[in-house]
This record gives sequence, structure tokens and C-alpha cells, in this order.
Amino acid sequence: MSQLDSDDREKHIQRALNDAKRKELERKYGMRSSHGDSKLEPEAEGEFLDYVEEFERQYQSAKRTTVRDMAGRPDVKPLSELTSEELDSELFLLLKRLEAHSIEVDFLCEVEPAEQYRFLTEELLNEEMDDIRIPGMTSHFIYEEFHPNAEYDAKSAAEMFVRTLLSRNTQFLMTHFSKDELYDSQGKPLSPEQMQEKTEAFFNTYIETEDWEVRPTRCQIEGAYAEVEADASWKGLPASATHWVNFAGVAKVRLKRSPCEGWDVIQATVPGWESDDSSAQSR
Repeated sequence: MSQLDSDDREKHIQRALNDAKRKELERKYGMRSSHGDSKLEPEAEGEFLDYVEEFERQYQSAKRTTVRDMAGRPDVKPLSELTSEELDSELFLLLKRLEAHSIEVDFLCEVEPAEQYRFLTEELLNEEMDDIRIPGMTSHFIYEEFHPNAEYDAKSAAEMFVRTLLSRNTQFLMTHFSKDELYDSQGKPLSPEQMQEKTEAFFNTYIETEDWEVRPTRCQIEGAYAEVEADASWKGLPASATHWVNFAGVAKVRLKRSPCEGWDVIQATVPGWESDDSSAQSR
């Protein structure tokens, strides 16, 4: 038997084992998965299914614990007793201690070291979590999920909207818009159907886009509304031409707080979205 035949035979056996493992996971834990459409190599998929099985096994009987206990009950000093030099050292050691116990903490925005340490010692260590311990598994915590940053969230929502528009992601674009308040670039009210027509006209005008860059630069929040400005550039291939067109300028996105505590787009002007946009340069 050739090495190639042997490899094919081993993959065939592994696939059969994976199918049996999936059925067992469905039977025991109600896991639902599509058979035969995995893009993973059979061996890698088998390892993944083993991981899922171990997670489900522990989850079924998992008790609640705290981050403090998961991290081995680290001895932490009160913030009020630390000098600025001691603070930097203690903060570093505490983050490393958490990381060593597969707990990672992210600060998406700029947060002062003193506030980071206060958050870790006075809030996060007391946070409850499932007592599940699997090699290679990491628990992630984000500071902004405990202390939301409205400006960061608004900028992120605006940037994601512009990127979705410029990348021609038709599947998710309409999910960015508010369902009860929409305006065109001149401030005229629009229905969701009219906004969809506006976006479809853009996609029909430029059959291909690439090299999109979006960088939020300013955000102003007033009550339930926010306005974000971003430097935006991209290039598109018009359906009626054979040459690419470059666009660059300032995108302006108005948003409204959504019922889900996020931000919905109610109005936007993006370089190249308007048919008579003066930011276009042929190439």
C-alpha cells in the first residue's frame, strides 16, 4: 500500500470517528452540527470535538466560583497603600497572575493604571464565573463591558457601518440602520425601504471595491444621539467603466442609541456614496 493510500485510509477512519463523535455529542448534550461540511482536517476536527466534549462534560456539572478562586486567590494590596512605582509593578504582576491561570483582561480604551488596578482588585476578582478548567481554554473579560464607553462604542459603530458599506457587505449592511428614524444626506426623512434602495443603487453603481480605509477622528454625543466623523478612502470600479475611481474625504455618521444599548445609524454621508460626489478621482 502506498503512503498516499495509507494517508487516505487514515483520514477516512478519522472522519468516521468524527461522525460518531458528533452523534454522541448530539445525543448527550443536544449539540447540533452539520455533517461533512467541516473545512478542518479530520485530525484537527477530531481534536476540536474532543475539546467540545470536555467542555460540555464540565459545563453540565460546573459549580460557580469567582475569578479570585480561579486565579488561586492572589494576595493583592489595597490601592490606597501603593505608591505610583508600586502600582505599576503590582498591576503588572496581577495581570500576569491572571494570565497564568488562563484569564485575560482587555482594556479597549485608555484607562489609567490606578483605575485598572481598582477594577481588577475591587470588581473583577469578585466576579462569578463557571468553574471550568480545560487546557488551552482562556476566559476573557473586557473592562468596557463593566464600564461602557459611549464615545468608543459610537466610533466603533460608525466605523463598522462605513466599512460594511464600502466592502459591499449586502448581507449585514441594513442591520446597522435604525428601524424608526432615517434621513438622507440632506436631512429628508426616509423609510427603511427607501434606504435599502439607496444602498442597492450604490452597489449597482460600483461592481467592485477595494482598499477601503476608515479612521474615526471626532465624536460628539448629545443625549441619545451621536455624530461621528471619520477619514475615509476607497476605490471602486463603476459598472459603466473599465477604470477604477479613487475616493477620499470625511465620512459623517449620525447615530441613535438602540434599545439593545448599542448605536444605530440614522444618517450618513460617505465619500463616493452620492452619485455627484466631488471627492472622486479617476485612475
